[in-house]
Amino acid sequence: MTPELRGIQLASDVILINSQEGIVAEISGAQLVIDSLKREGVDTMYSLPGDPVGDIVNGWAEAGMRMISVRHEQTAGMAAQAHSYFTRSVGVCVAASGVGQTNTMTAIANAQVNCWPLLVIGGASELRRRNMGDFQELAQLESTAPLCKWAYTVESTERIPTLINIAMREALAGRPGPVYLDLPADMITTKVDESIVEIPEPHSEPARPLAEPEKIKQALKVLKEADRPLLIVGKGAAWSWAEDELLEFVDKTQIPFLTSPMGSGMLPPGHPLNVSSARTQALQGADVVLLVGARMNWIFHFGQPPRFSEDYKLIQVDIEPTEIGRNHAAEVGLVGDAKMVMRQLVDALGDNPVVFEETDWISGLNAKSIQNAETIEPMLNSDFEQIGYYRILKEIRDYMPEDSIIVADGASTMDISRQVIPIHNPRGRIDAGVAGCV
Repeated sequence: MTPELRGIQLASDVILINSQEGIVAEISGAQLVIDSLKREGVDTMYSLPGDPVGDIVNGWAEAGMRMISVRHEQTAGMAAQAHSYFTRSVGVCVAASGVGQTNTMTAIANAQVNCWPLLVIGGASELRRRNMGDFQELAQLESTAPLCKWAYTVESTERIPTLINIAMREALAGRPGPVYLDLPADMITTKVDESIVEIPEPHSEPARPLAEPEKIKQALKVLKEADRPLLIVGKGAAWSWAEDELLEFVDKTQIPFLTSPMGSGMLPPGHPLNVSSARTQALQGADVVLLVGARMNWIFHFGQPPRFSEDYKLIQVDIEPTEIGRNHAAEVGLVGDAKMVMRQLVDALGDNPVVFEETDWISGLNAKSIQNAETIEPMLNSDFEQIGYYRILKEIRDYMPEDSIIVADGASTMDISRQVIPIHNPRGRIDAGVAGCV
C-alpha cells in the first residue's frame, strides 16, 4: 500500500487512511448498521426515508437488499411486524428522527400486544446537541421504551453491531415483542477505526422450552376425565409453527377444536372436528379447555361466564409464565413453546392414550355448525340491490386461490369474513389483532 492511497474511497462508507502506524480502515455508522443487519440474517427493510437515516436506507438498496418504501412510518412498522409473523423472524423498520420516529409508536404498541418481534431503528438528533433545541429533537427513547421489551440509545458508533445483535436476541427471547434502537445523527455519520469494532456472533433462534414432564402427565389426566373437551388454538401456536403437532394430537384424541381469528388455518377448516362455526355453544358447554398459544383476553371473553361455563377446567399452554392463570385459574399450566409442548403431549399419548368417542357433545356441536351455515346461506346468495357483506365476501372467497393470505380490516368485514372465507393454510390470515388496529 502506498501513500497515494490516502483517503481513497473503497465503498460508500469505508475509507482507507494512511498514517504513521500504517493503513487504517474506517467505517461509518451507516455502513455498520447495514452490515450488522445483513449479518443477522435480515433481508428486507421497511422505511419512509428521511434525515438522518438516508445513508442507511440508500446504502441498503445499493447493496442489492430488499427495501420497501412506504408513505407513513406507521405503515412501515405494521408491515415489518407482519413480515415477522409470516416468516418467524424479526421484522425491521427504519424511521427518520422526531415525528418520523413517533409515527412508529402505534406499530410498536401493536407488536407488543400481539407478541410479534419488531426492531425499529429510529434516527435521532445529535448527541452533542441534546437539550439545545436541535432539529426534530424529541424524547424518543423515553416515550418509546414503555412499549418495548428493550430500548437503547447508541452512544458510540463502534457499538452498533453489538447493540443490533442484542436487539435481535431480545426481540425473539421468550414471548416475542418489539425492541427499539435510538440512533443519533452523529452516530450514523461518524467514521471509526474498523479494527476497534467488535463483531458479535449472529443471533440464532432461541431455545424452545419444554413443559415439565410431570405437568404433561397431569394435563392428559385432566383431559381424559373430560366429558365435554375443547381445544382452542391461537396465533401463538401459529408463530410457533405447531400445525403438524396439533393435527396429530386432534386425530389421535378426536378432540373438537376451534381457533382464534389468526389461529385460523392451523388445522384444516374442513376437518370433521372443527367446531369454529359453533363457537358460542362450544365455549359455553366445555368442561375442560386445552388452550394453546391463545390468551384469555377480550377475544375469548376473558375466559369467564356467561361465555364460558362456571366450573370448567383449564389446561393452558403458553411460553410466558405470567400468562398462566390470567383471568381464569389454570388446572394445569404448561409453560413452554407451543410446538414443543404439543409434541410432548402427542408423544405422551403412547403411554397414556386419550380418545374421545362420538358423544352428544360432539354431535351437538356439529349439528350447530350445520345450522349456523344454513342460517347465513340466504345472505351468501342474496340478489338484493344493495349488496351486503356476506354476498361480496362469498364472491371474493370463490375467486381466491386456497393458498391466499387474507388481510381482514374493519369490524364488520373482519368478523363476517371469518364466517365466510375459510383459511386453508397456517398463518393465512392477519387482522386487527388484540389492539384492534384498523
